[in-house]
Amino acid sequence: MPCTQCAHIKLELTHLKEHEGDLSFATDTWTSPNHKAFVAVTVHFEANGTPMCILLDLVEVAESHSGVNLAAAFARVLHDFGIADKVSNWHN
Repeated sequence: MPCTQCAHIKLELTHLKEHEGDLSFATDTWTSPNHKAFVAVTVHFEANGTPMCILLDLVEVAESHSGVNLAAAFARVLHDFGIADKVSNWHN
């Protein structure tokens, strides 16, 4: 049986598109011991007065951690969740 918190997080993820408040994002990058590059993307927001921080995705970046590669991975995650329009000053 899934935990109540897990069910709550899944519900919040399905409602990110409709979330009327601000969404903030953070990324963390690293290279594994076997030389694979990764980026984690988290979303931060307030739901019913409660601060939320949820991991959206963990993406392997096929090449280096260059700005272009990281921006492409970030854009892909936003697109996959249907929330690219939630980022202010976002240009395609």
